[in-house]
Formats: sequence, structure tokens, C-alpha cells
Amino acid sequence: MEADVLVLGGGMAGAVAALAARAAGARVVLVRRSPGATALSSGAVSVAPDQGGLPGAPLGSRRPILEAAARLAVAWPDHPYATAGVAALGDALAFAAAELSEVLAPPLERRRFVATPFGSAVGCGTCQHATAAGDLLGVQGLLAVAGLRGHLSFDEGLVAAGLARYAARGGPAVEPFAVDVPALAAGAARRDEIARALDAPGGAEALGEALRRAVPRGAAAVLLPPVLGLDPAARAAGRVAAAAGLPVAETISDVPSVPGLRLQRAIEARLRAAGVAIVTAGIAGAPRPGAPVEIGGAKVRAGSWVLATGRFVGGGIARRGALVEPALGLPVQAAEGREAGVHLAVRPAASLTVRDRRAPQPLLSAGLRVDAALRPLDERGRPVHAGLFAAGAVIGGHEQATDGTGLGVAILTGYLAGRAAARGPRG
Repeated sequence: MEADVLVLGGGMAGAVAALAARAAGARVVLVRRSPGATALSSGAVSVAPDQGGLPGAPLGSRRPILEAAARLAVAWPDHPYATAGVAALGDALAFAAAELSEVLAPPLERRRFVATPFGSAVGCGTCQHATAAGDLLGVQGLLAVAGLRGHLSFDEGLVAAGLARYAARGGPAVEPFAVDVPALAAGAARRDEIARALDAPGGAEALGEALRRAVPRGAAAVLLPPVLGLDPAARAAGRVAAAAGLPVAETISDVPSVPGLRLQRAIEARLRAAGVAIVTAGIAGAPRPGAPVEIGGAKVRAGSWVLATGRFVGGGIARRGALVEPALGLPVQAAEGREAGVHLAVRPAASLTVRDRRAPQPLLSAGLRVDAALRPLDERGRPVHAGLFAAGAVIGGHEQATDGTGLGVAILTGYLAGRAAARGPRG
């Protein structure tokens, strides 16, 4: 099985890398052991927080995403934004939104502010279509927060009370209400069960009709729990909105995440439509690009590889007495203050965390060190192989869970690594 590019990892970074390589004309095989950690994502695409933003400042005063990313790259020299540069970030976000247009809304010049199920708002570079209509800066009028009676994991009163605090900062007026939707069996239904019911014929329409009858007078949009369908092709959000007669949106989600599962389905469908061969298996041995590797009973040879296996959740970095990269045996580095290196990765994990949760956590930023071309480096700082590239959370130097750049890093580095891999090995 001959290919130009082999991508290891099936999350956002691996998907964008595979799609970018295909767009450049490469033959691509993507191998994964399971769906990536993207299936756990919230529905928002975090790119870069405004580090200089003051608490309580108007939402519209926050710095645009690209400007914030450029500032972050200057402030954090070990961050992937600094290593790879952010010049292509706008192109990368537009590429991902276009490739995954079934679920992702196109990025705006400003950041969007979307609601959480806890009544707070978070800024993001873009988000899913099912969330976009609830952008606090985009709602022109009353935002009605809808609870499904009996669905105990969403408190519309609590959410509305929290979002009302943003009215003084440019957000809309907010009012809660509740609806009965017997067709959804919402009494004790989980989010995924409600989402499947909405995907089914008539399910979204039943919810839309219930909303139309119960929505407060003057509402400009309705905000729902994160349940607007699992199957992107079913277009549940659009069907609910059509039946309700006004825009509807869902909050972003915690785990388990319906928006995350929806995004993963969209990724898989787009990869297949683009002609990417997807193999669900592990790899045998630890060879290098250009050598045949056994994957799921077949042998694959590709001149360039993209390693996008994630970090701890995806299994790209593991603890086996020391922090290791298990797929290819690449050296893992961690940083503590100004000290960085492979030697830190052999220390006990507990010694790489600090008590203050707001302080940098060396353990959470551990990963591969890469050069400006996203090629992993060995202990001496030299590229391991001219045709080996890395993308996403497996790259160290950033705390993806807390620094607000997680999917932004995945998209940028996936885009750059996929294009570089399609061009072939470089010395």
C-alpha cells in the first residue's frame, strides 16, 4: 500500500493534516486506534485568549483572535505559535472551516462569545453552526434560555441569571422559560439520547413547535442545552429553527459532549469524501518514514509521516516510569521555569506539578520539541527525520487544557504539517 503521507492520529490535528495534504495532491493514509480527543471537545474552537483583557471590560473590546495569537507567541517562546509562527493561522482556520463546513461556522474578524451550560461565556475563534446563533455579541434582542422539563442536567434559570450579567458588557437581555417535549422522552434522557431523538424524522420539528408555542414574546433567539443532534447530515439545528420560526443555538458542552461527537462524525465523513484512506489499527514496530510499516495486517510505505497522536488523553504521551512517546520512541521534553529538557521527563510525575493550579504545570506542557518546520527533534536538538512532522497536542510547550489555544494549535500545526508532508522530506 503506497502513499505519499501517513498520518498517525484521528483527532482535529490529524484530520486537518490529512486534508491539507490531500488538498496539495498527496495520497494520504490516516491510521488511528480510536476517535481522537476531539470527540470530547466543547463545540467552541479556542484559538488564543486575550491575555491583556481586563475583567468586566466590554466583550467587544477584546483583541481579535489573530492579534491575540501573535501577542501570545511573543510572550511564550516555547509555545507552538512561537515555534511555527502564526502568519498562516488565519488561512488555517479558514481552511478547517471550509473543509468541515457542515459543522463549523466560518471565523469572524472578531471573537465570538458563546454560552456555557453554567451561565458563563467564553470567547472563541469560531464554533459550530449549532452554537453560532447564541453568540452574545450577535443576538440583537432578547435571548430566551429554554429548559427541557425533566432534563436535569440543564438549569435554564441558572444559565439565564449568569448570562444576564453580560448585558452591561454588550450582551443581550436574557429570559428563561421551559418546554414540555413528550416526543423526546426528556424526563430522564441523557444528552445523546435527546440528540438522537432530534436527528430522527419529526424529532427536531416537535421541539421547534414546542418552542414556538412557549417562547417569551420578543425573543430574537433561543438558547438550548447542547443536544442539537449527533449526525451532521440530519441538520437538527436548522430543522428546529425552521419549526420554531427564529434562530436556535445550543450552549457549548462539558463531557460527555454531543458537539464533540458531532464534530468527530463530520471529520470522518469529510476524510472519506476527500479520498483519505482511514485505517483503525495500531502500528507495529517503530520504523521511520520511507520504510514499510505494518498497520492492521497490511504494509504501508509513505515518504512523509505526520505524528498527531495527542497527549495524555489520546495516548501520544504516556507514563512508563518516565514520560515517553510510545509510537516511535521519540524523546519527550518538559519545562520547569527556564529549565527544559529530556531529563525532566524521567522525574516522578508528582514532581512536575505545583500546588497552585494557576501556575504553569510542567507535566501538562510535556511533549515533543519541534523545529520551525514542525519536525520532532532528538536530545541534541536535531531533526529526527527529514520526512517526520508533528501536529497538535503531542507537541510540547503549551498546556492545551488551560491556555485557551487547544484546537487552534491543532488546526494551525495540522495545516502546516500536512502541507509540509505533501511537499516531501526536507534536509
